[in-house]
Amino acid sequence: MKTLMNNENSVNKGDFFELTGLRLIDNRFRLLEEVSGGKSSTSFFGIDESTGKNIFVKLSIFPRSELEAARFRNECRFLKEQMWVNSIIKKTPSYISHGELFDGSILYLITEKIEGQLLSDWLDKNFNEASLTDRLKIAYRVFGAAEHFSQFTVHHDLHPGNIILLDEEVDLRTRVPDFKVIILDWGQSHSKLEASYAEESDDISIIHNGMGRQITASFYNLPPETFMDWHRAGSEYNKYDSWAMGLLLYKLITGHNLFTFDNIGQFAEAMRHIERDIEFEVAKIREYAGAKSYVLQGLLYHLLVKEPRDRMFIQTARQVLWFILVEEFEPDNVGMVARFLRDPEGFKEVRWKHFESDPLAHIY
Repeated sequence: MKTLMNNENSVNKGDFFELTGLRLIDNRFRLLEEVSGGKSSTSFFGIDESTGKNIFVKLSIFPRSELEAARFRNECRFLKEQMWVNSIIKKTPSYISHGELFDGSILYLITEKIEGQLLSDWLDKNFNEASLTDRLKIAYRVFGAAEHFSQFTVHHDLHPGNIILLDEEVDLRTRVPDFKVIILDWGQSHSKLEASYAEESDDISIIHNGMGRQITASFYNLPPETFMDWHRAGSEYNKYDSWAMGLLLYKLITGHNLFTFDNIGQFAEAMRHIERDIEFEVAKIREYAGAKSYVLQGLLYHLLVKEPRDRMFIQTARQVLWFILVEEFEPDNVGMVARFLRDPEGFKEVRWKHFESDPLAHIY
């Protein structure tokens, strides 16, 4: 084993598992089936032999840098901290265990195995048969699962391959919503609040200091502030994920990606005229959205704003989708849309059938 550790750069993952025989972690978690992992991890489905439950195991084998290791440990910490939050509204996989093997050469994270469908697969299989209302319900659910701003945490890599839809009905009128969506891969998640109080050697500080120095997320979801001064814009505002949700909403409405980038050069070039391109592309949703065009266009314009401080929070966007779905709000002029989007919950020009601005109104 010592020889293996000394020559880790020349050993591939297949050789590693053959040489180590690693199939059981902590005499409890058995690896059964390898599944496609991320850029820096290997993943397995398995079983917790102490409980008989199915599990998901993520391994970081020979982390290539301290930043990569910090991101892996950051996901472990974040999911562990979500255990209490998940008891109220479940939005992340349930944490089971994490640790390291072979003196830190392998980091592992064990969570429950989520039984559901990736949003990327849903889009491929169901988009053409689903109505606009069905697709907006998906957007509402995803937005609800992604709104972690109350915890000052942004995901930083939201895309359909990191989102699982549970095959369950969703009640849009309940006072304690359950969105039946699970968000995966929290390794790049970031909390500016936590970073401001952390020690220099803490994982969150390592991640914070590494922001803006390398790009590891999908080109497609990168917001314009990727090429701004990171200390001014990239980590100051909790609107990073709003951009990704705007792109997702556009795709759920039209079935198409708003942009196509093959490399970072194309992304950088597009940022020079991004506002014009967005205005042109969002205008096209009239072909798909019918009477909902005005309000959906307004919502997209509020999410896809180049300056992050001016973007709409995901939570507010989710509330807008609720009014569209439950109140069937379909304003027919841009003036009303503009006034509504300034303060959806305080909008008084319409008599709502179901919305109560006073949270105690139901007990009067």
